[in-house]
Order: sequence, then C-alpha cells, then structure tokens
Amino acid sequence: MPTFTTPTTSQFTEIIRTLSAWQTADWKGQLHPGDLGWHSMVGAERTAADLRCWTDDGSIVAIGMFDGDDLFRMAVSPSTFDDDALARRMETDLMTVLPPGTVTVEARGALALQALLSLHGWENDEPWTPMQLDLRSPVPENPRNAALRVEQIGLDQAEEWTAVHCSAFRGTLPTVEERQSLIRRWTAMATGPFGHLASHLIGFDTIDQPVAVTTVWTAGDGRPGLIEPMGVHRAHHGHGYGTAITLAGAQTLREHGASAAVVVAENSNAGALATYLAAGFTASAPVADLTRRKS
Repeated sequence: MPTFTTPTTSQFTEIIRTLSAWQTADWKGQLHPGDLGWHSMVGAERTAADLRCWTDDGSIVAIGMFDGDDLFRMAVSPSTFDDDALARRMETDLMTVLPPGTVTVEARGALALQALLSLHGWENDEPWTPMQLDLRSPVPENPRNAALRVEQIGLDQAEEWTAVHCSAFRGTLPTVEERQSLIRRWTAMATGPFGHLASHLIGFDTIDQPVAVTTVWTAGDGRPGLIEPMGVHRAHHGHGYGTAITLAGAQTLREHGASAAVVVAENSNAGALATYLAAGFTASAPVADLTRRKS
C-alpha cells in the first residue's frame, strides 16, 4: 500500500528526477518541476513542507504541492493515471491534509482520482488550456516583428526583472519594502534547489527600457520545458512584446534540449491565450480543476 509523506529538502533531487520523467509529449498541464521552482520563492524548507509524496515499493508514484491555503496541485506517474486503488488511497490521504471549506485540487491527467472526486461531489472549476510549441523544429519568427532585445540575466538584474513582473501581474507600484521583499524572494528562487532548472530573460525595447520578462524551466533533454511566468509591463502592452519574449524563452528551452515549450493559461485570460497562439503554440483540450465547495 502506498505511503503518504511530507518530504525533506534532502529528497529534492529525487523529486526533480521523478517529476521530470513524468513530463511527456501528451502534457496535460500537470505539475512540472518548474512549478516547484517558482514556488521555491518561499524558501527550501517551506517548499518541502508544502510538498506531499505517495511512494509505493520505494518509488514515488504521485507528488502534490500546496500552492496557498486552498489549492493543492498534483502530478501522478503516467503508469498510474487509471489506477483506481491508488486513487482511493490518495483521496483518503487528501482528506487528512486539506483544510475545511472550499478547496481546489489540480489533478490534471490523474483520471482515476478525478473520477473519484467527481463521484463524491467535487465540481469542475474554471477551465484552463494546456498549450505546446514543438521544439524539434526551429522556433518560428515573431509574426509581429517586435523590436525586442532579449538578455538572459543573473542575480544582478533581479530588481529589473521583478519590477516588470510586478507591473504585469499586479498593475501597481510596490512600496520600497515590497520591492525589497520581491527581490529577496526572487533571489531565493534563483539560487535555491531548483534554480539550476531555470533561465531568466528580460526583453528591452529600442530605448533599452525593460518591458517584458519570462522564466523558463527545463525538465531535461527530450522533455517539455515550462514557461512560468511570462509578463509584459502594463505601460508597454500592444507592441507584440509578449509574443517576442515567449519565443525567446522557447528558443532558450530548445538550446537546453527541450522537446517542447509548454504553458497552461486560464480560458478567461484571452490576452494570454492570444499571445501563445500568436507565438505558434497549439492548444490542447481544456482541463478543469476540481473544487469542493463548503460553507
């Protein structure tokens, strides 16, 4: 019977190796090593505390991660997608760790677990669309010909990277304290146990203003690499910079041996979907997380 544990930081190498091996050509938006990497802004110890592993006969068969208080994100071994016995054990274990009230489980690809949760009253949440760009062929040219100079950056440009990201996703200027906190968290991520998987890019316009950023995460040669996140400064929308930085990230992944660049976007985020489609990504069937709604 599978065991259910909270790993320690000493197990990160095994977790990265296992989760990387589960990234396959039919990627459905499941948890990727890059998701753990981005989460590691909270620090290595907290990241380990947020993870859960199911192990059977000494091998990890499923990995989950708390992403905030009310979202649990998962990936399972492709060989166990339809394993009803494992799904029953996982549901039992999940009920011991999920908080009361409304909570969402992201279990894309875990067909048996999805069916079991649905049977027990969990409802489909908002749909997301997994998208892929095949990197076995050269990365396409930017159809909008946006003039963007892209650099792969290190720790010395953390402030520039985080400023663009903050504008893209928050739309407001951070306070001095918030800006310093963001830089510390970004640095913890970039230098942490998953940092070697990442490449961080900034795009500059024709007057050398930083206008777009992305981080891309490899899962190893011949496996899909993740774009997480990608954003354009609010003051510079509408110039094709999102498509340009996405293609630059895809090129970086190709140079690291990735078979594809992958991303998953909310169906409600029309701008993100349009950007990835313009970059040549192909959309797969939408997927929905499962939500348990309790007052």
